[in-house]
Amino acid sequence: MTLGIVKRTEDDLTQWLATESGFISGLCQYDNEPVVLEPYQQSFLGNRSRFRWVAKSRQVGFSFLFALEALARCHLRDGHTAVFVSYNLSDAVEKVLIARQVYEELPLAYQKKLVTDAKTELAFESNSRGRRLSRIISVPAKPPRGKRGDVYLDELAHLVNDREVYTGSTALILRSHGQLTGGSTPLGRRGIFWEIDTQELRKYPHHTRQLVPWWLCRFFSLDVRRAAVEAPHMSTEERVARFGRPVLTEQFDSLPQEDFQQEFECLLRRRVLQLPPLRAHPPVHHRRAADGPGRLRRARAPGPPGGGLRRGPHARPLRAGRLRRGGGPLHLQDAAQLRRCPLRGAGNPPPSTPVRPARGAPQR
Repeated sequence: MTLGIVKRTEDDLTQWLATESGFISGLCQYDNEPVVLEPYQQSFLGNRSRFRWVAKSRQVGFSFLFALEALARCHLRDGHTAVFVSYNLSDAVEKVLIARQVYEELPLAYQKKLVTDAKTELAFESNSRGRRLSRIISVPAKPPRGKRGDVYLDELAHLVNDREVYTGSTALILRSHGQLTGGSTPLGRRGIFWEIDTQELRKYPHHTRQLVPWWLCRFFSLDVRRAAVEAPHMSTEERVARFGRPVLTEQFDSLPQEDFQQEFECLLRRRVLQLPPLRAHPPVHHRRAADGPGRLRRARAPGPPGGGLRRGPHARPLRAGRLRRGGGPLHLQDAAQLRRCPLRGAGNPPPSTPVRPARGAPQR
């Protein structure tokens, strides 16, 4: 067998470093170790679609990859802007911190000058004549209006205002010819992320979709190549036992199976919330019998099954607010008087008014 040795020229190396994948693999380090990209990460970096949609497992490195791609494009392009929308402020700060750390470990010959160094923003000055700025901006869970460039919606399914964030982000890629990326762990059959990922309600033809379960990550899987072919046809227990590393087996034993499937296998939870049965109340048809200044509410209750409504009136207990005098509310003082005297109307005869004898007249 003859081995063929391909000798790359300097131009080939320059062209490779001019791509996001080559820049990250050839120049970037994290914690003094070179960054090694997974196959699904390289596939993501090579996707030039305007809308990229990624349903992913937990801890497979996409938030880290978003920060690396933004840093690479800021150094490969002049005037580039990358906007991160994160779950909260701490996640927004974390992405800028990752990009800042990787920038410090870049070779000096490839570093642009850092002119803005804040918790939620980095700005790099170009070495060209125009001195244009490339920026990384990170905001927590709000529509990034007033900017343009690439947009990364991280953990979009977990945002409370996910639809508002997505709607306010799509226009940012129009004039800049950028990309909008939505990446998240699924969270049930709800929200804009689920609608675009599954297309069950309507079609989204311009979005390219990528599915990354745990068995495609070498940190979780013992054999990524075999798992990519065999794991989709296995049950959860079988693929965890066959391909899962000990760290993943611990997660599987620590979570209910439906929670594990949603967090690590991108399967939607099928659990249905059981509500207590509602008590059936028969319909009550009200009528008012007016007799004098007071009005008493009466009801016609339903009769036996199949017998329709009983026509006779059925008195209901009188409470505050049920009696009105002249259209006004019933006050507590009136209620106290009603308890001491019988009610008028509704089958009760009008009370007789006691007659006070004249002064000096003999009492009977």
